[in-house]
Amino acid sequence: MISRRLVLAAAMATLFGTTVSSATAAERNVTVMNVGEMCSGCVKKITARLTQLPEVAGVKCDIAKKTVAVTPKSGTLSARALWEAMDEIGKSPKRLVDATGTYTAKPAN
Repeated sequence: MISRRLVLAAAMATLFGTTVSSATAAERNVTVMNVGEMCSGCVKKITARLTQLPEVAGVKCDIAKKTVAVTPKSGTLSARALWEAMDEIGKSPKRLVDATGTYTAKPAN
């Protein structure tokens, strides 16, 4: 049986154009959020807010795909903390995918 982490790692590898075997531990724990609308101003606002979180190592926004990929410094990120940080700046995710699952509403954790 294929583990959920392996499936997520493959999805992240496809998103970032890497192979699963070359993905680092941090890349395998990337959280990806879909947002409704995104412009260059949104990218600045999202990046500024999420990089304030102590557990975030990096943020990569894709305007065309309307996605935000968040890499942790180590381990995994709190899906709820990311969702709430996005809520604070008016960019509530439409969907959030991380190692624990796929969310279309604010996670309980």
